[in-house]
Amino acid sequence: MTEKQKTDESRKARLGAVIAAAGAPGGFRAYDRLAHTEGTDMVRRMIGTFRRAGVEEIAVITGYRAEETEKSLAKQGVVFLRCENYETAQMLDFAVMGIRYLAKTCGRFYFCPSDVPLFEEHTLRMMAGEDAPVVIPVYRGRKGHPVLINASLAGQIASYRGDRGLKGAIDAAGVPVSFVAVEDGGVLLRAREEDRFEEVAGREKPVPVHPRVKVQLVRNVPFFGPGLMNLLRQIEVLGNVREACEKTGMSYSKGWTLIRTAEKELGYVIVERSPGGKHGGSARVSSRGRALMEQYETMGRRIASFAEEEYRKIFEGE
Repeated sequence: MTEKQKTDESRKARLGAVIAAAGAPGGFRAYDRLAHTEGTDMVRRMIGTFRRAGVEEIAVITGYRAEETEKSLAKQGVVFLRCENYETAQMLDFAVMGIRYLAKTCGRFYFCPSDVPLFEEHTLRMMAGEDAPVVIPVYRGRKGHPVLINASLAGQIASYRGDRGLKGAIDAAGVPVSFVAVEDGGVLLRAREEDRFEEVAGREKPVPVHPRVKVQLVRNVPFFGPGLMNLLRQIEVLGNVREACEKTGMSYSKGWTLIRTAEKELGYVIVERSPGGKHGGSARVSSRGRALMEQYETMGRRIASFAEEEYRKIFEGE
């Protein structure tokens, strides 16, 4: 198998997620009307649920309160896609932004507005087990969020010009849709007082206790971890270190510090650069750097799985 074939296979197997937290269509402003709930806390909750279900790349669409949101979530290992015209943009616009970006690195991705944050990990896993271009959770006969979409539909969804939003784009694609019955009311519950959102979020659907393991590679000093992994993924997509730093909420100087520290500890180049231009020139992850990313990703999956099993044995007596 060639290196390109390996990369393509790795992309097809990778799950991504898009969280629309840009404005009114994405539901982020809904949290302003709740007395005891902060929107960024709910987005952080969504990120955690996606991570525990095996989602490796997450794009957060920001707009309303963008700088505050990005600063609050900067250490979550996500990529930020800012929508400057969020006041007039529609939900489909947010979906297209995220889908276009993640289609380069993921085979499938979930899409969800930020005001539907209470879905559960097992729901995501059930959806991922379906072999269909589009998967939609259904609770007591009602369709909910998130929606799982195959990357092969990115172009068709982006080219949709109708007025029926993401549903219209999916219908226009003419592909099979799998409706998965779930026992998870969180797929429907929006951040609204009339839905008892705060009571349900705090008492009936609290964030479950779970293990979280941060994997780092160390020689003389720690040199490779989630932050650098996320940065390298964006360099692969964008071909530019400065832009990759911006998308990950990282300063340009910190980004280069992470890269240079890793290269010093490893003894080889992981980012090949061509200097010049107002954006700092082009860059790409070297072949050895890509191999390291794949190894780190594999190790991370195995360690996370092991940690979950041990947690259940030790804390839950399974």
